Amino acid sequence: MSISSILDRLTGRTSEVQPRERHDPLLLATAAVLIEIAYADGTFSPAEDGNVAQFLASRFSLRPDDTRSLMEAADEIRKRTVDHFALTHYIRKNTPLEERIEIVKTMWRLVYSDGKLTDYEGYLVRKLADLLGLEHHVMIDAKSAVLREMNV
Repeated sequence: MSISSILDRLTGRTSEVQPRERHDPLLLATAAVLIEIAYADGTFSPAEDGNVAQFLASRFSLRPDDTRSLMEAADEIRKRTVDHFALTHYIRKNTPLEERIEIVKTMWRLVYSDGKLTDYEGYLVRKLADLLGLEHHVMIDAKSAVLREMNV
């Protein structure tokens, strides 16, 4: 199966709606999930943008231009995809547990980057962590680690 068909199946898109550039589906799915979390409180702040970009650049060894391009393509997917299951299922099947834990830690960093946690942000992180296959105690351990890291 080609990357194009995987991406189309992953996002439920037809060939009529294609991203400007082709990116690896795993990178796109990961970026889209993180951007979804960043928008959970209604705004995508510069701090959240920096956290997403930093995670993607370091995790996937991307140059700044490639990171920005990936984030733009992932945001297009995020806007068109209402099904979190398709994205998280793809990540879950293609990423080891340790990396999924790091993704969830990044989610917690994003929601706490403005100093407060809304009910919806907490709900969405818990939902996505569950869809990524993390047991509840693992998700809580990830949250605790991030809070210690941020001195909250």
